[in-house]
Amino acid sequence: MNTPGKLVAFAAVVTVVFGAAAAIGSAVGPIDVDTGSTAHDTHGGVDMVDVADPPRGLAIAEGGYRLALDSTVVPAGDSKAFGFAIVDDDGETVTAFDELHERPLHLIVLSRNMVDYHHLHPTLDPTGHWTVELPELDPGSYRVFADFQPAGGANLTLGADVTVPGDVADVELPVAGNVTNVDGYTVTMNGTPTLGDSELSFTVSTGEDVLRTDPYLGASGHLVAIRGGDLAYLHVHPNEDENTPVVTFTTEFPTAGVYRLFFDFSLNDTVRTAAFTVEIPDTGDGHEDENSPTDAHEEGH
Repeated sequence: MNTPGKLVAFAAVVTVVFGAAAAIGSAVGPIDVDTGSTAHDTHGGVDMVDVADPPRGLAIAEGGYRLALDSTVVPAGDSKAFGFAIVDDDGETVTAFDELHERPLHLIVLSRNMVDYHHLHPTLDPTGHWTVELPELDPGSYRVFADFQPAGGANLTLGADVTVPGDVADVELPVAGNVTNVDGYTVTMNGTPTLGDSELSFTVSTGEDVLRTDPYLGASGHLVAIRGGDLAYLHVHPNEDENTPVVTFTTEFPTAGVYRLFFDFSLNDTVRTAAFTVEIPDTGDGHEDENSPTDAHEEGH
């Protein structure tokens, strides 16, 4: 075989191998997070640290429970009813749940480009079937996260993909920053996101006046953190202090890379969401971050 022919054959083999690896990664989901005694490690060239609560939402079944969707396709257009159930290992539909942040279940719907976000609270019927009215969604792929706690059991977050058919728009991820505006309110994120535990606080203001948010889900605000790439759902611990308008959380970032933070807050009986793009740098030990927007840009050229 001549040299050009060998190169073509080699490229074909590489394509097949990388395609198979991507398929396996899609099925398995997470970037592996070791919960052993090692304080700092690497996996696939990505810096990692141990966290008390590893990322969730990477599997449709875990801990003896499975997320059973009525359908994985949501028609485009107006808002649509969406249904599902939580099923145990015996195939029985779970009907009893403990309240978690004042609700028996939280449903997070997030587009795979990490831009469109919705925090919903479905209704449970006596048979264990959940229903919720989804807002109108643009065509594309979405991840749904069911965050719940079976009665007497542990808190779990299960995830599954749904599709909205149609022409998918090319939407860029907003650049990293610590200030955003929502409906005339300025929301500021304070603190430095780093590998491991990071204490982050949020303030809501109009001009120079910092506002005290209304109680929402049993706290001054609610924070959801999602990792780019695999859309891992991260553990966030609220740190309540009723004597200050500053809303504080401890967030665990297990790897370097790009994350999205969604801060839900309530003012005047209206819940709004402030979204932030966060970049967690590597530790400078020579390991590159595979989720880095810069790396992706360079590969594209």
